[in-house]
Amino acid sequence: MKVSRRSQRVTKVITETISKKLQTKKTKTKSIKIEKQELIINSNEENLSILRNAAKLVHLTGMKIGYPCLCTSLCTPSHTFRLANYTNEKFLEITNQNLICLQKILEYNIQYGFYFFRISSQTVPFASHSICKIDWAKYFSSTLRQIGQYIKDHDFRISMHPDQFCLINAKDGNIINRSIAELNYHCRLLDEMNLDSNAKIQIHVGGLYGDKKASMDRFIEQYKTKLSDSVRRRLVIENDDRLFSVKDCLYIHEHTRIPILFDNLHHACLNNGETMIEAMKQCFATWPYGQRPMIDYATQQKGKRLGAHADHIDEKHFELFIRETCDLQFDIMLEIKDKEQSAIIAVPYAARERVHDQTINIDPANYRYIYENTQRLQDEINERKRKRAEKKQLNKATNEDDDDDDDDEDYKAKH
Repeated sequence: MKVSRRSQRVTKVITETISKKLQTKKTKTKSIKIEKQELIINSNEENLSILRNAAKLVHLTGMKIGYPCLCTSLCTPSHTFRLANYTNEKFLEITNQNLICLQKILEYNIQYGFYFFRISSQTVPFASHSICKIDWAKYFSSTLRQIGQYIKDHDFRISMHPDQFCLINAKDGNIINRSIAELNYHCRLLDEMNLDSNAKIQIHVGGLYGDKKASMDRFIEQYKTKLSDSVRRRLVIENDDRLFSVKDCLYIHEHTRIPILFDNLHHACLNNGETMIEAMKQCFATWPYGQRPMIDYATQQKGKRLGAHADHIDEKHFELFIRETCDLQFDIMLEIKDKEQSAIIAVPYAARERVHDQTINIDPANYRYIYENTQRLQDEINERKRKRAEKKQLNKATNEDDDDDDDDEDYKAKH
C-alpha cells in the first residue's frame, strides 16, 4: 500500500515537472512566434513607408502610377443590377454603395502610393439610361464634392473610360445619341467632383463600317457638332489593337486638336512601322500645355487572343519599358487584371529606374508578399464558392430525387 502511494506521488511529481517544462517551452515558442510576427509587421511597415516615399519621388520625375476601376484587396465600386429590377430605391442603394467603396479605394491608394486611378463607368448605374429619372448628381452632391476634395487634397490623377459601345462615329443616329448621353454622364460625374480638365475621359475612335477614312471623318464631324464644350475639354482618344492606329488618331487630332492617349500593347498589335518611343512622342505632342500625357500599359497574356491583357505584371518587360522611357514624362495606367497587386510591384521598378538618388534602396521582391497574400485570399474565396456551388448542386439533385419519389408514390396511389 505504502509502495503504491509512494509510486503515485513520484508519478505525480514527474508529471507536474514535465508539464511545467512543456508549458515553459510553449511559452518560449509562443514568445518567439510573437517576436517574429512583430518583426515581420515592423519590416512590412518599413517597406510600405519606403514604397510611399518612392512613389512621391517618382511623381517628381513626371510620373504617376495607377490601376483601373476596382481594388481586388478591398471592394468593387461598380456594382450594378438588372434593368428589369430597376427601382429608385435600388438605384440609390447601389450608387451609395459604389461611392463608399470608391472612397475606400482612394484611401488605400494613398497608403501604397498610387496617385492615378480610373473611376468605373458603373459608379452610377443606368445614369445615362432614360429609366433613370432621379437627379443623381444633386442627390449625391455632398458625397461627390467630398470625394473630389479628397482627390485634390492628395493630388490624384483621375480618368474614366466608357465601354466599347460608346461610338460617336456610328452610322445609326440612336447609337450616337446613346453614346453622347453616356459621355455627358461621365463628364457630369467628374464635374460634380469639381475636378479640372486633367481628369480625362478616354474612348476609342469607334467602328470601321467598311470605310476607315469615312469613319474617321464622321468622328471628326460628330466631335465638332454634337459634343458639349464640357465633354470636349475632357475627351481623349486611344489607339486600338485592331482598327485605328496612332497614325489614324493623329489624323483625327489634326482636325479636332483632341489629345491622344498612347496604349503600348495596342501599338504592338497595330502600327505603321513607328517604334514605340516614336509613337509615344507623337502622341505626347498632341496634349495641351500644362497637361501631362497619360498612357495605358499592358503586356500580352500568353495563350490568349492577340491584344488580351496579362493577368499579372511581367516584371522584366516593365523594367525594360521604364528604362526605355525614363526621359519622358507621363502618367501610366496599368491595364493588368490583378490591378493593385501589379501596381505594388511596378512602383519599385519605376523608382529604381527614374529616381537618380543613392538614398533610394528599394527592392520589388520586398512587396511580392502582398501579391501572394492577396492570391491566397482569392484562392480561399474561390474554394468557398466552389464548395457552395457543389452543395447547391447536391441539394438540387436531392430535391429532384425527392420529386421523383413523390411522383412514384402518386403513380402507385392512382394505380
